[in-house]
Amino acid sequence: MGRRILITGARRGIGAAIAVGLARPGHKLWLHHLAAADEAENVARLCRDLGAEATLLDADLSDPGAVRELAERAGAIDVLVNNAAKASNVDFAELPLAEWQQTFAVNVTAPMLLAQALSAGMAERGWGRIVNVVSPTVRMGGPSGPAYVSSKAALIGLTRSLARALGPAGITVNALSPGAIRTEGEAELAAGRDAEAHAPLLATQALPRALVPEDLVATVRLLVSEGSGALTGQVLEVGGGLVFR
Repeated sequence: MGRRILITGARRGIGAAIAVGLARPGHKLWLHHLAAADEAENVARLCRDLGAEATLLDADLSDPGAVRELAERAGAIDVLVNNAAKASNVDFAELPLAEWQQTFAVNVTAPMLLAQALSAGMAERGWGRIVNVVSPTVRMGGPSGPAYVSSKAALIGLTRSLARALGPAGITVNALSPGAIRTEGEAELAAGRDAEAHAPLLATQALPRALVPEDLVATVRLLVSEGSGALTGQVLEVGGGLVFR
């Protein structure tokens, strides 16, 4: 059965890997990006090569109005993957209120608004899957800054609350915690501080190898599958044993 899938932050990295991993004949994918149509189109092309339909949607997730418009443009959605996130490494002593607010707008408010808008249709059809991408920094307290860590903690709380609220309608809501994944965004972030920022994390993983976005795909497929109807409100750590839950 073909599913209609919206993935935010799908132009590269984890979002792109999830998009390609979920692409198959009969599926219709909406790939969100922000002013990066060329990169997003490359991902869409890979999805189409696998037989899926793929449509690009440009939106600034820090703007609630743009988020609501994004939901309207996507229309009826069966699977929502809230992957897009704003990174923040500003230290607590220097943290501006604007940085805090924008981080929460993208990382918490946008997923809430999308779930709110799209879950109504899922409920009418009696089936839906929502996956929120979180972070092990919630358990570790870093190395990201307090705005990012706090926003991901809030997203875990939202995941559990939505699992309770939407479960009676046949909708599952889970969180994916990716660990220290090698992505373009992580590389850019590390370049501004320390080219070996992942080295201490790798040393603490049970599996001592660098992880890549494709390592997450099988878990996402499980979370959005027909057979995962009894799995909800959970945080799945896919980080090579970086943290144990």
